[in-house]
Amino acid sequence: MEELGIPPAPKQHAGLFRGQKPVQADISPFSEDIGNLSRRLRVLEESFTNLRRVLQVTEQNMLDKNRIFTTEIRTIVSDISDMKKEINDIKEKIMELVKELQTAAKRDEVKVLEKYINLWNPVKFVTQNEVEQIVKEMLDREKEK
Repeated sequence: MEELGIPPAPKQHAGLFRGQKPVQADISPFSEDIGNLSRRLRVLEESFTNLRRVLQVTEQNMLDKNRIFTTEIRTIVSDISDMKKEINDIKEKIMELVKELQTAAKRDEVKVLEKYINLWNPVKFVTQNEVEQIVKEMLDREKEK
């Protein structure tokens, strides 16, 4: 009891009521300590409650952010998948273009054709109708002479 600040009770000899009054211990320091402990306990409980609220808000925010990130990741994955499909389509079209270009005439072949066309000069060719017309005209002239 001395540890709590209460002085030890005087020792009584052989009887309870021998003319001595019972000594009452001074409990005021003990009640002050209990009051201090009670206040400290309330402060700790309030701190714990506040920490619990902060933790709940933090957890809720994390869950909300997790949902948002999950949605965004799904959207990004879907976009990437669409882009891959588009890239594959573009590759196929490029391959078709390459195949068509391989079957097209090359520059050297076109130059050879150009030389022959210039040599023959098809612009000066005469159509069958024109030849018939020229022959008629010549025959008509011959008849007139």
